Amino acid sequence: MERKTGSLYAVLVFSSFLPSITEVPYDPQQTGAVIAAVLSVSSNAYTWLSPLFHVATLLLLVGTYYRKQIGRVLSFFFGVTLLFAAVTQHIAYTEDYGLVIITSNLVLMSIVAAFWFAEAYRPKNEYAFAGLRAWRYWVIPFMILAFWFPISATLEPDFSPLLLLTSTYGIMFCPTVPVMLGLLTLAYPRVDKRLLTMTGLAGLIIGFWNATGVFLIPGYTYWMAFLHTPLILISAYSLLMGRIIKTDTTSVGNGDDRL
Repeated sequence: MERKTGSLYAVLVFSSFLPSITEVPYDPQQTGAVIAAVLSVSSNAYTWLSPLFHVATLLLLVGTYYRKQIGRVLSFFFGVTLLFAAVTQHIAYTEDYGLVIITSNLVLMSIVAAFWFAEAYRPKNEYAFAGLRAWRYWVIPFMILAFWFPISATLEPDFSPLLLLTSTYGIMFCPTVPVMLGLLTLAYPRVDKRLLTMTGLAGLIIGFWNATGVFLIPGYTYWMAFLHTPLILISAYSLLMGRIIKTDTTSVGNGDDRL
C-alpha cells in the first residue's frame, strides 16, 4: 500500500512538469507567456458562476453540522469544483498560440478531483470542527482570505465586500483549495489521509509555481503572489499534519486532539 501511495505522489509531481500543448509551436522559454495568454482568456469567462460556488459551499458546510451524510455531498461538490477548474481554466483559444492546453495543471487537478470523488463514494471524512485546541483554528483567517480573494481584474488589491460572493473562489484552483484543505486540517484525524496528502501536495506544487509568477508570467503582480499565501501555508501544514498532531497529542498524553 505504501509503495502504491508513493507512486501516486510521484505521478502527481511528474505531471506538474508536463509541457503545454499549443496549436502554434512555442519556445519553452515562452511558457510563462503561454500560461498568461490562457489565463487572460479563461480567468473571467465563468465568474458569473461565482455566487453559485460561494453559496453552495456555505450551505453544504451548514448542512454537515445538522446531517453527517451531507459530508459526502460536500466531498462530491469539491470534486466537481476541481474538475471544473481543471478543464475551464486550462483549455482556451488564444490569439497568439491558438488552442492551448496547459497539460500539467489539467492532469494534476484531475487526479486530485478523482480522489475527492472516491471520498464521496466511500467516505472517511467526518466534517466536525468543534472542541479543537485553539491553535488549530489558525487556518480560518487564511481560508476566509482565499474565499474572498480580494483582487481586481488588473491584479491589484480590491477589498470590496462583494467579492465574498463574486471572487474566483470555486472557479479557480488557487482560491478554492485552501478552503478545502483548511476543512480537512480542522477535521483531522477523522479524514482520508491519502486525500489530505494528495490535495496538499498539489496545492504546494501549484502554489510554488504561482509564487514565482512575478518572475515568469508577464503582468503578474506581487499582490497576486501574496494571495497565494493561504494556498502555500495550508498546503504545507496539511502535509505535516500527521507529525504535528502526533507530537502535540503525545505531549499531552491524550490520543485525541479534539479535547
